[in-house]
Amino acid sequence: MTFRKGLIFFALAVLSALLISCGSKTTTTTANSNKPATTTASPAANTGNTAASNANAPVTVTGKWEMVGKEGEWKGTVDMVGMDGFLWSVEPDGSLYKTDPATGNYTQVGDKGSFQKLKHLEAMDHMLWTVEGDTLYKTDPNTGKWERSGEGGGWSKTVAMAGLNGILYSIEPDGSLWKTDKSGNDTLIDKGDFKGCTDLAAMDGKLWTIENGSLYWTEPNSLKWQQIGKEGEFGNVSVMITGSGFLWMIDNSGTLYRVDPNGTSTVVGDRGSYGQTSILTTLNGKLWTVEGGNLFKTS
Repeated sequence: MTFRKGLIFFALAVLSALLISCGSKTTTTTANSNKPATTTASPAANTGNTAASNANAPVTVTGKWEMVGKEGEWKGTVDMVGMDGFLWSVEPDGSLYKTDPATGNYTQVGDKGSFQKLKHLEAMDHMLWTVEGDTLYKTDPNTGKWERSGEGGGWSKTVAMAGLNGILYSIEPDGSLWKTDKSGNDTLIDKGDFKGCTDLAAMDGKLWTIENGSLYWTEPNSLKWQQIGKEGEFGNVSVMITGSGFLWMIDNSGTLYRVDPNGTSTVVGDRGSYGQTSILTTLNGKLWTVEGGNLFKTS
């Protein structure tokens, strides 16, 4: 893989994470269902959400959308994933919520503010996996009980994270690819060949990355790789997830694309209609977005 990246790309600046040490967390219990009001601005498009979020149904998107819940309830939401029939989200104060996608009704899970230093959120094997400060945690979303994964530390520079076949894969700014098992054991499997990675997703046994604007898939066991589509073709993508054998992408103009494994892109819905999207995930055969402080489902 060094040969691939070394010839195709010049070295570019890569994403870096804040070097923040994770504060101590306390044992959590289910709390009340009053979602806190907030006026915090929506974050930049979330590139860490990789659709290991258990869609539970084929995603068949036509571009039609519908708002779920009340207007403004999702203003400032930091991150969201779909898993086991529910949406799981973290608010600006660090609190975790469980939302019924049928009604938009939500319930706070665990202690208020337990995820204040959240950087990455991933759903895998009925557990929520989070990078908070420089440490990886796993949380039972039904009870809010959490535990540190591994010895702690070492995750402060993580650019992106994806779950595949019970393994967490993560990429750091120097282009290194790591795998972490469910006991928290870390293994470096490739050093330096993923420089310029801005997006990471898992699908069909492969890791899909956008690196310096080009799309690749990589088999994590053999490290066999292939470039998909034209060089630099995906340079304006702001968020990418997977679902039902497709990559779903939103570009900087707010246009939604469905991309097949061969790299063929299809515009879904009206161009520019996702211009306010800050978060994108899949659940129950639909795409779910947070846009302008509101929750939408796209069918």
